[in-house]
Amino acid sequence: MGVSKDQERMSASHSISGLSDYLVPGLSILFVGINPGLRSAEVGHHFAGPSNRFWKLLFDARLIPFPMTYQDDWRLPEFGYGLTNLIVRPTAGVRDLGKRDFLEGHQALLTKIMTYQPRLVALLGVSMARMLLLSKEAAPAVQRAIESPIQVGLQSLLLGGVPVYVLPNPSGRNAHFSYQQMKVLFGGLKEWGQPW
Repeated sequence: MGVSKDQERMSASHSISGLSDYLVPGLSILFVGINPGLRSAEVGHHFAGPSNRFWKLLFDARLIPFPMTYQDDWRLPEFGYGLTNLIVRPTAGVRDLGKRDFLEGHQALLTKIMTYQPRLVALLGVSMARMLLLSKEAAPAVQRAIESPIQVGLQSLLLGGVPVYVLPNPSGRNAHFSYQQMKVLFGGLKEWGQPW
């Protein structure tokens, strides 16, 4: 009996190690992805999927001074930006993640934020932000601070003592936001980062 493509994909996601974090103290912005896709895990770089728009958005929103690709992910701290993922386990998609993944990732992310103290945490995904900020397991202070549903943009709460900005997931699978809408939202980070 053969192995289906889905089974092959799932077993691959469990055997591939996670990506490196790019964190240094005093970052302007810490970008937090949900988890690595299989392509990113395969090549060892963040946002490496062929339809992922993260790198183009950074440049088009004037957050970096020149075009970059996933192979340049290690350079982001040069511009005051850091990269990490909420969940280190690579998967084909967010549907392959469970509640336990999010709970473990939540604690690890808080530790990173409190250790490196960026000026701003940019969560790359509204669904991730909701899971992080509205869950029963979120800190009571965070739960009390939320007065309305999570939307994109600057939030009226802190995560690990740091302001939070929610961005759309830059994956090409995200059809909820046009590229132009994403560019405007990424551009809202300019006051927190370097003006290029």
